[in-house]
Parts: sequence; structure tokens; C-alpha cells
Amino acid sequence: MATDTGFGKVKIFDDFIGVAIDVTNNWNGVGTSDTIAISAQNNGAVRLTTHTDDNDGSRLASMCVFNPSHGQVIMEARVTQVTDSEGRGFFIGFTDDATTEETPISLSGTTFTTTASNAVGFVFDTDATTDVIYGKGVKTDTDSETVTTTKVIAPAGTWQTFRVTIDPAGNAVFSINGEEVGRLNNAVTPNTDLCATVMIKNSDAAAASMDVDYIYAEGGRE
Repeated sequence: MATDTGFGKVKIFDDFIGVAIDVTNNWNGVGTSDTIAISAQNNGAVRLTTHTDDNDGSRLASMCVFNPSHGQVIMEARVTQVTDSEGRGFFIGFTDDATTEETPISLSGTTFTTTASNAVGFVFDTDATTDVIYGKGVKTDTDSETVTTTKVIAPAGTWQTFRVTIDPAGNAVFSINGEEVGRLNNAVTPNTDLCATVMIKNSDAAAASMDVDYIYAEGGRE
């Protein structure tokens, strides 16, 4: 693992200030009926919008180039809901599949569904019994324990910053707006290539939109 200079880490930072987002070469844009497009506003943002089909999703993902066994990995995204915060869910964090249309980890009632084999991140869904933000992981198809925060989704137009840190042993730390909100041991398999991802899905057959101000991710270089 190279750590001798600032170039010893693999890094992604996108402030989404370009004219258009390239979902072919720079990002994986995942979804069948969704829209992913730059939103012209102060600071720049990319807007993820679902279709009206129930549980339709819109997801932006990097390549799977972050491996915790090579050193601590970090993913941070600043987001805001564009449409009303009802009837939606999201996943923000790391997962092992950059191209499949899936919600890596979702929640309905009190039951989590982990579609990914290895993933860890923030989970929110208005289909949940209690509408708070959770931290959840899956390690080689085995679900982790659950972090139940006291944080709720911010109303439309209010920004929230989500940060997930994974150490070389696969343990995860969750922070919202700079405040640590929980930790998970054995959240994910350390020697797994992961992608940074932000996803929104609708939960009531109505289109849902979320703006992403920026995505930052870093990890050790093999």
C-alpha cells in the first residue's frame, strides 16, 4: 500500500459543476426510466430522478476501485431532497456492484433486504416502520447489526452530509453533518472491491428527486 505521498491514495471528487454529466465514461448511471442530469445551481449539483413505477430507482456509482484491505476507505456525499420527502428511500455508501439496477440495501417495515453481497451505507425508506436514518452492512451475504440513528431525512431544500468510513478490518463508522451517529463491526468483507454510490428510489409510485452537491471517496492504493 503506497502512502509515501499524497498520491498514495485512490481518490474521486466530483463537484458536478460541468455542463453535463458523463454516465458512460466517468460514472455509472444505473436505472431504466430514471433521469440523471446536472442541475444548474449555486455550487453545482447532479439531480437523480426516478420514474413513477413503484420502487423505481436512480443511482450514480463510481467504478469498484476502493478496497478496504488496502487501507481505510471513505465515502462522503452532500444531498438534499428536491421533492417532498415522503414516498422515497435512499442508499448512500459503498457496494460491490456498480452497474446492476438494484438497491444494495433497502428497508420495509422492520425488515432489511440486502441485494448486494458486500455493501455498507446509510439506509432510509418511508416504507419503514420508523422513519429514521439507519446504518447497515452486508458481509459476504450475511447482514450486519443495525445502527438506528435519531436522525431523520431533512425537508426538501435542506442539505445533509453523509460520510461512511471503513477500516482495513471491515468495521464501519457513520457520520451525518460531521457528527458520528454509529459504528458497525464486521460490516463488510475487507478484501472486496467497492464502488461509491448514491441512490434514490420511490416508494409510492410517484417520481422522486434528490440533488447531490458532491461525492468524495478515497482509499488506499495497492
